[in-house]
Amino acid sequence: MIAVVSISVTSLPKEPPRFFRRGPSAVARLTFFGLISIALMFIDARFRTLETIRMGIATVVHPLQQVALVPGELLDGASEFFDSRDKLRSENEQLKSQLLIAGQAAQSAVGATNESARLTALLGASQAAQTKAQISKVLYLGRDPFSQKIFIQRGTEQNFDAGSAVIDGSGLIGQLTRVHPLLAEVTLITEKDFAVPVKIERTGARMVLFGRGPGQFPELRFVTNNADVLEGDVLLTSNIDGVYPGNLRVAKIVRVARGADTVFSKIECAPLAGVNSAESVLVLDRPTALTPRPAAEAAAAGDAKRRR
Repeated sequence: MIAVVSISVTSLPKEPPRFFRRGPSAVARLTFFGLISIALMFIDARFRTLETIRMGIATVVHPLQQVALVPGELLDGASEFFDSRDKLRSENEQLKSQLLIAGQAAQSAVGATNESARLTALLGASQAAQTKAQISKVLYLGRDPFSQKIFIQRGTEQNFDAGSAVIDGSGLIGQLTRVHPLLAEVTLITEKDFAVPVKIERTGARMVLFGRGPGQFPELRFVTNNADVLEGDVLLTSNIDGVYPGNLRVAKIVRVARGADTVFSKIECAPLAGVNSAESVLVLDRPTALTPRPAAEAAAAGDAKRRR
């Protein structure tokens, strides 16, 4: 048994396996490759002999360099994308805010211009009416949807009287029918059966305009078929009975229908004033009392004689 062991030990190779073989030392290898590098650098610097090799290596390595740069470029692109998106969002919010401010300013300017135009028109209407007038603001519409009435600011505290005419810059709107201390009720000329004595501006013919209620044009009633009435004629107040000052613009004739089976024409008129859109109005003072009728004067004189 002992002899077998000794034989096996002596039979082992004296050299290490190929895998564990060691070449030159690290210092020797470093020295060798360092000398080669210095020699190549000297030769390349002096004779430019490695330029072609360098270019070939650069060409081969270039795709690898580009692939190596891709992650960084992706990160830079993503960062730039998100930065640009945040910047655009911020700029968009700023532009929206500026647009809203500009729109509000434009609306305010337009509103101020329109208000100035309305006030100028009211001033012109007051001068044309040749009577004292007070400006008033429309507060709200009447609650009854079948009644054509509005309520305006001011009342008896400003010496408003029931029966006073109410106009805007374009024409007659209606008449004060009820006056409270701080507000007043205006019945519009479109109120059903509301009568306004008028005359045709072109001919001077006197007529009476009657309202027909919500959503319908006022009409001239009891006008015969042979009357000189044309579409487009403008109606003015006639000052009959002294209810309204004379020559206030009221309406424009938009339809004349003459029927063969009736004596009277059907004549529809569109109000010239903003009966449904006015924001400010003028309340005219009541006209001065009219001269008593001759019949009334004679009757009064007869009564006085009887009393004597």
